[in-house]
Amino acid sequence: MKLQCDFCWRHCLLGEGERGICSVRENRKGTLVTRSYGELVALAVDPVEKKPLYHFLPFTKTLSLAMFGCNLSCSFCQNHQISQPEYEGEISYRSVDARQIPLMAIEQGCPSVSFTYSEPLVWQDYMIEVADACKKASLATIMVTNGTFSEEALVRLTPVIDAFNIDVKGDEQFYRDMCNGSLKPVLRGLEVLAKGPAHVEVTTMVMESRHSLEAIRSMGNRLADLGVQVWHLSRYFPRYLCNDPATSEAYLEEVLSVAWSSGIPYVYAGNSSLGQGTYCPSCHALLIEDRMTRSPGYAQPLESGVCPRCSTSIYGRFKA
Repeated sequence: MKLQCDFCWRHCLLGEGERGICSVRENRKGTLVTRSYGELVALAVDPVEKKPLYHFLPFTKTLSLAMFGCNLSCSFCQNHQISQPEYEGEISYRSVDARQIPLMAIEQGCPSVSFTYSEPLVWQDYMIEVADACKKASLATIMVTNGTFSEEALVRLTPVIDAFNIDVKGDEQFYRDMCNGSLKPVLRGLEVLAKGPAHVEVTTMVMESRHSLEAIRSMGNRLADLGVQVWHLSRYFPRYLCNDPATSEAYLEEVLSVAWSSGIPYVYAGNSSLGQGTYCPSCHALLIEDRMTRSPGYAQPLESGVCPRCSTSIYGRFKA
């Protein structure tokens, strides 16, 4: 009997012994299972800004974890060793009970736990078990994802995830050519999540050879229409199967200028030496020091979530 997985938009139909495109989900004797459940390929303490999240608990640490796998096959994947099937046998695993994760986070002084590095959608059953345990321990939960949600996954995840960073990689043709995927489910996910209550930030890795300024303009307008408030534009560097030249700082600067014109109030550079401070979108007061400085921090008190100078509401969660 064939079974249909509903973890992502692909809805893979799997016969006995078959695995989904992610290589993680499997029909095992008439039951859909997540292979290597609870076997972590990464576990580390990171600054929350590394996710990247700039408006969610700034200047705190987060306990980051990953299981193996992904439902896309981006030729430029930055973490291919823990996401692409050909590397599955080359990495080490660490079995961790979901109930142990919040204890580890508290021990490390982390007010949040992040599901990141690979693609959490394909191991969302473990993610949800961990997230439930985190909720009981009053810890925040963060999901860094390619955003190719199924409708069923959105229903399951919205109650247990506090903050999302969602990749928007390019237009539909870019997804087809470079990722073996589609933009459509990503936009649908953003349409649902940007309405709240979860915190949402978006990341686009800019390839100078493939993202024209006009494409960035179109993407920015689309994201603004969906209600996106925070957009990270990161420099691409050659990785995995993609040998396109690295994106220059000069081009990223042009991209940032175009992105600002979209109306998204908070736009940031990534993998770059360009400025990364936070300014009030109304009076332009500096609220958070440039994150590239040696010791960044709040330039103005933001616990109440409003600009101290003009009382404009600042998007984000600034108090643990």
